[in-house]
Formats: sequence, C-alpha cells, structure tokens
Amino acid sequence: MKHIIEIDLKEGQSLPRAEDIARLTDPDWHADWWHISDIQDNSSEEISDDIARDVLYLMAKYSDCNVGINWDSISVWTDWAIEQAEEKA
Repeated sequence: MKHIIEIDLKEGQSLPRAEDIARLTDPDWHADWWHISDIQDNSSEEISDDIARDVLYLMAKYSDCNVGINWDSISVWTDWAIEQAEEKA
C-alpha cells in the first residue's frame, strides 16, 4: 500500500529516508527519543544547543545496550563534550 506523508523540516534538515519513516511507524520496532533540552535540563551548567547535539551524537554512537542510556551516562558524555568544546576554544 502506498501513502503520501507531508512533513515540515527545519531549514537545512535532511529528508528522512523512507526506511526510517517505515521503521518509526512499524509496531515491531521501539524507538527511544531524547532531545537537546533533556541534556540541558540534566546539567548543572548552561549547555549550548551545539554541545547538547554533540551529546546526542555521543549517545547514539557509544551507548551500550547492556547498560542503556541513563542519566549517569548522559552526565559522562556531557562532561566530555564540554571538555572538548573548551579545548577547541
């Protein structure tokens, strides 16, 4: 069956792949969603959007399925992303 889906994307945001959209709507898959505001709200420091996006990237790349994503791991990745940003400055 074919359907047409209309979505609004932020400027510069890539078009999602058809496979990703199909997976998101398939009841046999589970997705865990995090937003930059989750990272920012969890930190005692003020975190920029760019650093929060770096943390999301680290979460996606280095999360361990045996541990999962939790506030402790997010704090470690946040600290690391802040240190990297400070070294670049």
